[in-house]
Amino acid sequence: MYKYLLCWKYLRGRYIALASVVSVMLGVATLIVVNAVMAGFATKMRSRLHGFLSDIVVMSYDRNGFANADEVTARIRQIAGDDVEAMAGTMETYAILRFYVGGSEVTKEVKLIGVKPEERAKTGDFAEFLFDENDRPAPASFEVSEELRKKTSPAAGVLGENMDDDILNQALRKQALDDVPPRGAILGYAMATARDPEKHRDEYLAPRGTKVMLVFARASKRPEPATDEFTVVSFFKSGMSEYDSSIVFVPLERLQFMLGIGDGEGRGAVNQIHIKLKPGSKADLNVLARKIQRGLERLRPLYFKVATWEEMQGPLLAAVSIEQDILNMLLFFIIAVAGFGILAIFSMIVVEKTRDIGVLKALGASTTGVGGIFLGYGLALGIVGAGTGLAGGLLFVKYINKIEDALSALTGQRVFNPDIYYFSEIPTRVEPLTVAWVFCGALLIAVLASVWPAIRAARLRPVEALRYE
Repeated sequence: MYKYLLCWKYLRGRYIALASVVSVMLGVATLIVVNAVMAGFATKMRSRLHGFLSDIVVMSYDRNGFANADEVTARIRQIAGDDVEAMAGTMETYAILRFYVGGSEVTKEVKLIGVKPEERAKTGDFAEFLFDENDRPAPASFEVSEELRKKTSPAAGVLGENMDDDILNQALRKQALDDVPPRGAILGYAMATARDPEKHRDEYLAPRGTKVMLVFARASKRPEPATDEFTVVSFFKSGMSEYDSSIVFVPLERLQFMLGIGDGEGRGAVNQIHIKLKPGSKADLNVLARKIQRGLERLRPLYFKVATWEEMQGPLLAAVSIEQDILNMLLFFIIAVAGFGILAIFSMIVVEKTRDIGVLKALGASTTGVGGIFLGYGLALGIVGAGTGLAGGLLFVKYINKIEDALSALTGQRVFNPDIYYFSEIPTRVEPLTVAWVFCGALLIAVLASVWPAIRAARLRPVEALRYE
C-alpha cells in the first residue's frame, strides 16, 4: 500500500514532473492529430483514385486497341461470373488541345479518353466528378444543348440587333449555329481554369460553350494527323491534379471514327475495359485479376495487361504510405524526448531522496517494493500524460475544422484553402489501432525511462543511505 501512497504523493507534489507530463501529452496529441489528418487525406485520395479507375482494368499493349471487345467482355464474365456488376470500354490516346482566350490561342498536351458516359458512370464515380462553371453537378452526357449552341456562337446572339433583313438575319443565324460543333467534350477542371492571385480564386479560360480543337494521330500504318472540334459541356473535377490537369473526355464513337478504328455507330476498337465488381463481392481483386489475365492469355497471348486499381497507382500509394511512416517515426521522437526527461527527473529524485529510501528499507521495505515505487511513478506519469494527450488529440480532430475557421478569422488568411485542395473541409479519419499503439507506446517509454532510476533506488543499502545522517 505504501508504494501507491508514495506514487500519489510524488505525482501531486513534484511539479518538476509536470514537464514530463506535458511532453508526453503533446507528443501523443500531435501523433493522433497528424495520423488522423493524413489518414483522412489518404482515404479521400484512395477513394477518388478508385472511383476513377474502377476495380480492375484490362489494357492492351497496342495503342490502337482491340476490335473484339464483345468477345473480351464475354470471356471476362465467363471467368468472373456473378462478381461483375458492370464493364465499360474506353479508348485512350494523346492529343493536342487548342482553344482561344481573348483572341490568344492556348495549346496544351492532353490525354484524350473516349467513353460512353452512361456505361462509364456505372463502373466508378465518373458522374460524381462532373460539374459546371457554377460548381453545380452536371449530367454524364456529351449533349450540346441549344443554350450552349448559342453561347458557343456569339454571332448568333447579335445578328438580330444589327440586321434589318429578317430573311438574311435568319439565314446567318442558322449558319452561325450550324458552325457550332454538335459533339460535346468534358475538360479537366485544372486545364480549363487559371488561378487569379489577386482574387484568390480560379477563373475559367474555357467555360461551357467554348469551342475546342483536338489534334491527334490516326491509327494507321503511317500515322496521319487528324483534327476534330468539340463544344465544352462540363468539367471533370476529381481533386487529383494528375487527372484534372490533363484529361479530356469525348464520345467514344466519335473518337473511334476519327482514329479510323470505328464506324461511328459504336462498333470499334477500345484499348481499355474498366470492370466494377458487385458491392459485397468476396472476390479478392488481385486473385481475380490474375485469373482474368490467364483467361485472356488464351484468347491472345502477350497482348493484354490486367491490373487492379491499386496496382495502377502503386507508386503514388506507396509514396503516401512511406511518407506517413516516416512522419510517425519523427514525431514519435517527441515522446522519446519526454522519456529522457523522465529518466533525468527520476535520477534526481533518487539522489534527493536517498535518506528517505534508506529509512524505508530500514523499516522493512523490500528491494522490489522500493523499485516498484519508481516504476509505478513512471507508469502514473505515462498514464496521465498519454491520457490527457489522447483526449486532447481526439477533441482537436473532432473540432479541427472549427479551429481552422477560428485561426483563419484570427490571421485573416485561410489555413486550409478548399479551392486549392478541392475539399470543403479538412478530411480526418481516426483509426483505433493507431490510437492504441500511440497510447501504449507512450506508456512503454515512460515505464522504460523509470527502470534505471528504480534499479538504482532498489540497490541502495540502508547503512550506506543513512551513513552521513
